[in-house]
Amino acid sequence: MKTKYILLLGAAAVLGLSSCIHTQVSDDHDAFAGIGADTEAVAKQYAAAFTYDNGSNHSNKIRVINNSGYACRLDYMVGTLMLNCGTDNVAEVVVPFAGDLTFTATMLYEGTFVPVEIPVRVDDIDTPIDPLMSCLTAGTSEGRTWQWWADGNGGGYIDGSWGCVGGGGYGWSATGPNWLCYGIGQADEWTGQMVTMDEWVKFDLDGGPNVTIHYSDGTEKKGTFALTSTTTPEKLAIGWIGQLKLDVPLPHQVVDGQYSWYLDIPIAYFDVAMLDDEHLILIAPGGGGAHIICDDSWGIPSTHWTFQVKK
Repeated sequence: MKTKYILLLGAAAVLGLSSCIHTQVSDDHDAFAGIGADTEAVAKQYAAAFTYDNGSNHSNKIRVINNSGYACRLDYMVGTLMLNCGTDNVAEVVVPFAGDLTFTATMLYEGTFVPVEIPVRVDDIDTPIDPLMSCLTAGTSEGRTWQWWADGNGGGYIDGSWGCVGGGGYGWSATGPNWLCYGIGQADEWTGQMVTMDEWVKFDLDGGPNVTIHYSDGTEKKGTFALTSTTTPEKLAIGWIGQLKLDVPLPHQVVDGQYSWYLDIPIAYFDVAMLDDEHLILIAPGGGGAHIICDDSWGIPSTHWTFQVKK
């Protein structure tokens, strides 16, 4: 056993001499705290044998190499895969993030799951990422900022609708709200907040999926987001293209338990009704309705947030 790991660590050291191979995890890593001494020793050897290669430019396409001798599950932030040992110990992954990232490799050793964090550096997003993610964030660590989609008079922007945030029939429209919409300079009746062009949402990829939301009172909240390009067949049929999850509230989203038909959104998931390089429309069901597609009677209300890229 000891000889095996000396050889493995030697192989890892040789790989580490390459100009593009990176050995990142030290023996005193926090992941080893609180586990048995025997397991800790194996975990240290396991972590030291992990390397990655993403070129001298630190590309977002990363070749991960497992020389530990143990199969593991690799979590690379936007997905997971099994990374074996032996001849199947290499995997290539693509991430949409720049900056100092953290992958997690989890091994099973004598009945104990041992997670080991693998620091990875990405500077250059030179491999194409998911088109929706690229539209939302511009595909950069700097990100993209979205503000209300409305003309200077607060209306007339799409399908004869008006305003920026408001209610409509959940599922009735694939492109925008159709009634009870609040325009620039108006206060919505549920939160009492003024709708202003100073309200905005920024999504960036600097080290992870970050969101910053600026409210009309000048305050900001930071959190994370998750974007998927999957939805139900019913929603796809009316033109919706995915889901967005946020852990901070959008402007004019009731979050304190107040009941309303339109703006009380007790969930973190929003349907993406439109997303391109210029426009973003998010839709969520209101507190008064079930989370399903409604019929043409508009029996289930919703709230729509309509954004455009900030100029």
